[in-house]
Amino acid sequence: MTKEVKKLLQEKPSYKVYIIVFWLLFCLGIGFGYYLFNGIANKQLLGKLPSFQQLENPKTLLATSLLSSDGKQLGTIFKENRALAEYHELSPFLEDALVSTEDERFYDHSGIDGKSLARAIIKGGSSGGGSTISQQLAKMLFTEKVVKNKWERAKQKLKEWVVAVQLEKQYTKEEIIIKYFNTLDFVNNAAGIKSASQVYFNSTTQNLKIEQAAMFVGMAKNPALFNPLRRPDTTLFRRNVVFAQMLKNDKITKEEFDSLKNLPLGIKFNLASHHSGTATYFRQEVKKKLKKIFKKLKKPDGTSYNMYQDGLKIYTSINYNMQQYAENAVKTHLSKELQPAFFKHWKSKTRDLKKYAPFYFEDYTEQEKSAAVEKLIKNGIRTSARYRRALDANKKVRLVTYAFNRATTKNQRWKNKVKYYDSKRYLVQKELNRLNRDTTNVWSIRKEKIRVRKEIKVFQDSIQKYKTKSVDFKEELEQKRKEYLKFWKPFDQEMMVEFDVKIPMRIFTWDGEKDTIMSPKDSVIHHKWYLRSGLLSIDPHTGFIKAWVGGINYKYFQYDHVRATRQVGSTFKPFVYATAIENGVNPCEEYLNEEVTFPAGTYDLEEAWKPKNAGEESHLDGQPLTLKMALANSINSITARIMKNFGPESVIDVARRCGITTPIEPVPSICLGTPDVSLYDMVSAYCVFANKGIRVEPQFITKIEDKNGSIIWSPIPGRQEVMTEENAYKMIELLSGVAEYGPKVAGKLTYGTGVRLRSPGRPYGNIPYSVKIAGKTGTTQMQSDGWFMGITPDLVTGVWTGCEDRAAHFLSLRLGMGTNMALPIWGYYMNDVYKNPKIRISKGKFDVPESLKNEEFDCTKRKANSIDDFETIDFDDF
Repeated sequence: MTKEVKKLLQEKPSYKVYIIVFWLLFCLGIGFGYYLFNGIANKQLLGKLPSFQQLENPKTLLATSLLSSDGKQLGTIFKENRALAEYHELSPFLEDALVSTEDERFYDHSGIDGKSLARAIIKGGSSGGGSTISQQLAKMLFTEKVVKNKWERAKQKLKEWVVAVQLEKQYTKEEIIIKYFNTLDFVNNAAGIKSASQVYFNSTTQNLKIEQAAMFVGMAKNPALFNPLRRPDTTLFRRNVVFAQMLKNDKITKEEFDSLKNLPLGIKFNLASHHSGTATYFRQEVKKKLKKIFKKLKKPDGTSYNMYQDGLKIYTSINYNMQQYAENAVKTHLSKELQPAFFKHWKSKTRDLKKYAPFYFEDYTEQEKSAAVEKLIKNGIRTSARYRRALDANKKVRLVTYAFNRATTKNQRWKNKVKYYDSKRYLVQKELNRLNRDTTNVWSIRKEKIRVRKEIKVFQDSIQKYKTKSVDFKEELEQKRKEYLKFWKPFDQEMMVEFDVKIPMRIFTWDGEKDTIMSPKDSVIHHKWYLRSGLLSIDPHTGFIKAWVGGINYKYFQYDHVRATRQVGSTFKPFVYATAIENGVNPCEEYLNEEVTFPAGTYDLEEAWKPKNAGEESHLDGQPLTLKMALANSINSITARIMKNFGPESVIDVARRCGITTPIEPVPSICLGTPDVSLYDMVSAYCVFANKGIRVEPQFITKIEDKNGSIIWSPIPGRQEVMTEENAYKMIELLSGVAEYGPKVAGKLTYGTGVRLRSPGRPYGNIPYSVKIAGKTGTTQMQSDGWFMGITPDLVTGVWTGCEDRAAHFLSLRLGMGTNMALPIWGYYMNDVYKNPKIRISKGKFDVPESLKNEEFDCTKRKANSIDDFETIDFDDF
């Protein structure tokens, strides 16, 4: 053996001196030793030992794994990032390195190695410890805290001996090896060899190289000391000690040793964090869902499941590739196109406008603008992670704040219930009024009128119930508000001062995190400049969610824009048109594009309302347009005419049936998209059109398994027909105009607001006409929100884009419309989806109901164009 190897094998004294009594007891003889061992094991002379069940199920915290529909790991939920590996998953280098270094006679003893123990006694630990792998495992599993008292430590050591022998009786050597590696904590959020392989080398346990395996075995002696991130040189030396042991035990040759010892650690650190990785926003949504499930679902012994430590497997509907395509689509459009355009747009404005950038307030005085901006910034401070951490640290302020927030939420929920039941009552009252007017079938409708009156009574009782709750709660709510303000105001004032002090920090940029020195207040302002986006993609037939992007960076922006409610703009119009379709209107029926007036007094309007079309004057003004063309071009006047014909309550009823859950006021302006609705609800509702009128409740957890692989939960999806198959298909035909060209009107070509998707000049376009696309763009007041809802036969995907605050937006309709803000993301996403043959998304047309196969929906054939009309199009104009 070379001097170098001998030097590496010379370990420093362990300084673990066992008391003399302990060693004397051991040396008294086989008989007394057997008596003592038997007494500890069976009569529990030194206290309670772990039972068979405890040996089988030690208290190790196991991370819960989130898996995609194609079996890839999306992330983990953990307090301790531990995942269990199987023995067959271990690299052979791991076992060779471990046995060579920690327990050379592992396969020859039954838990206690007398030779090693004797050596440790005689040499005082200078030649290595006497603990076998089984003893080390017993210590890791059942010695919660190593005590300093020598007598107590002696008791612990004796117990560990007994447990080691029990482990050897209970398990095979291979099972002990895998339990050992699964139990080790490799620090840096890497508990167990499976997690450690991923965290340190972005690898699987099977694919670990010999130098990587040796590093992990070296860390086993003292993970905190041999931490490759904090002490790389010490860890490297320890790894080479492992190589020397492997050489000594003939696991490697001298040539291999000479080569391996010169290799660097080669760390590829991949910190396991809830803030990083794939589907970060979705993973938080899964946690919320699991909390609800586990409130009802219990273990066989009646205890609750714990997602942070029970080692569950959560199988989700997310397709890993589609999720990555969705995240890349958002990043590509925002980082390379829209955000630079936003910066450039505001940079070109006058000094007066830039004073409050990126916020814009129409018809505000200077004083009002200043106050509005200050309010927005303070709100940003109060919702920041830094502010929330300080709030959580102040117990009294935290308690009164949470109590007031809970009370406010409860009261608002009751008010929303009142609005909901009032809208239901209004619709049923309309039905009763119709029945009362019917004088031809008095006797035949008598039972129907009784039923309707009972429904009205139920709704009236519900309205009164929740009104009473809200009124009775008023005094308690006011008391909580006063207590909240008493403690919160001084705290808030202190925080505002603290947020003005410059400190070193990191901020978000699309070029990566940036280290800088600025005040937390300035960092809040900096982040308010960044456009956000949300994307949700659902299989309309199963309700399975395939991709979920809640924002641009979970670490910095944790607000999930899939669940957030924002004004929906023209994406609400399909529910207006669906109302017309359900009342017998044909998609090719023509309406005159002219101003519509809702007189004062109707629908509680204080003054007459005359909705105008967006943008400047158009060649379509005053022209007869088909329903399909009107929706494709987002014509407000025709949408308003439909609203006037059928009323807001009927439209709300359609929206509710399709899946819109947020409160909607029954006013005419909803036809132009004034309600605030979540992207989640919008995509879910549009699925009805693609799924032949059947509403399927969205699902994203397909099953849950416990750590033993037993299924403990699976969903029961709700299905309900809310629209006839024929009417759903007519809506598809209506919505398909968004990405098509229409007939000439007033000598000019017409086209839908989403025709860019067909343009070969757009990086997100060039989708062929053979691929049927139905959809709708949406733009809200002052371009605060841009939307695009896209429907294909197998996939419904919605995209929202805008700033955190509605006052921050483009001042230009051309830049701020949904066609420019949201539609490109949909295009990038779908192009990637179509390119992947494994995803198997249809590139064809929608199924036509048998009853409609002879009906003509191509409205252009009524005013036919030659194909030549389209051959000279400059696609860059769209």
